[in-house]
Amino acid sequence: MKKLYLAAAASALLNVLFLRAPAGAAEESPANALLVIPSERTVFDSKFQDFLDKNGAKLLHSHPPSVFVGYIPGELDKELNEKFGALVYRDKVDDWSSFARYGENAVYAVNAWNKRFLEDPPEAPLVVSSKVQQVGRKRDALRLTWNEVMKAGAYRLQISADEDFTAIGLETVLARNSYQLVPAFWKDGVYFWRVAGLLTLNTGETREGAFSEVYSFAVSKPARAPGPRLPAPRLPPKTRVKGRPLSWASPSSFKYYHMQLSETADFEAPLLDVFTDTCAYKLSGLPVKRDTPYYMRVMGSDGAAAGVWSEVSEVIVEAPGPILGDTRRFRKK
Repeated sequence: MKKLYLAAAASALLNVLFLRAPAGAAEESPANALLVIPSERTVFDSKFQDFLDKNGAKLLHSHPPSVFVGYIPGELDKELNEKFGALVYRDKVDDWSSFARYGENAVYAVNAWNKRFLEDPPEAPLVVSSKVQQVGRKRDALRLTWNEVMKAGAYRLQISADEDFTAIGLETVLARNSYQLVPAFWKDGVYFWRVAGLLTLNTGETREGAFSEVYSFAVSKPARAPGPRLPAPRLPPKTRVKGRPLSWASPSSFKYYHMQLSETADFEAPLLDVFTDTCAYKLSGLPVKRDTPYYMRVMGSDGAAAGVWSEVSEVIVEAPGPILGDTRRFRKK
């Protein structure tokens, strides 16, 4: 009976502590810690309650009598231990045996807590084949391919002329596990590439995984007599996109396009740095913010040589509006 009383009281106390927090606090301060209080009576101690309240800590889930999940600022870990004997866990718990003495609720709490973390996530993408595929209308483009990574919502690709990647020649985010590049835009030589997954954790956070092994490809274009300089594509000063691919004007002389999309007009670190054989590129699945200014520029190629960059165009990707004729509405009861 005593344990049942303490469990019920601890649960009731949690409700009181939660209600004392400002409205919306749970959403503003997501759970970031598993708290173990060895003494069943500590949670009822007014000094302990005041300590949490004054330091912005919030208990959000109770597993009485000793285990709680909540938001606890990182600098409180040591003080909680010294003053109240509490232990704070912030990562996956590997040693479950230490929780068994606190009862079934504690074991359940650890199990639920561990589900917040990736279970043995792949360290890096595996390249499907070290032999680069030749693709395109006349096999004049190259495709880099790697395996899909569990929980990867996107991928980060880097290409460099240096095997140690001291200088990054190209870096881009991709929604899919392949990348097509056109040698016409590159100088002859050997290039090195690697790719990492952008993983979405069970907590909703995004983490970049480790890079794959380094692979290489070579660019060697046939010599040809100098021809007239290819013009720059014409882009409008401003472009707004809503529910469709990002597109630009298409002079008939261009066989391929090199497109960059950047958060800054100097293009020092483009978000997208891609090649396409159409005058459009799909942004779905990419970490592009809605209703936020970006900057785009485009370069054309006839398949053998590259032209020059266009003028910079400001791009805004508008948030999608309501679906016309959507029948998924809540009915009033």
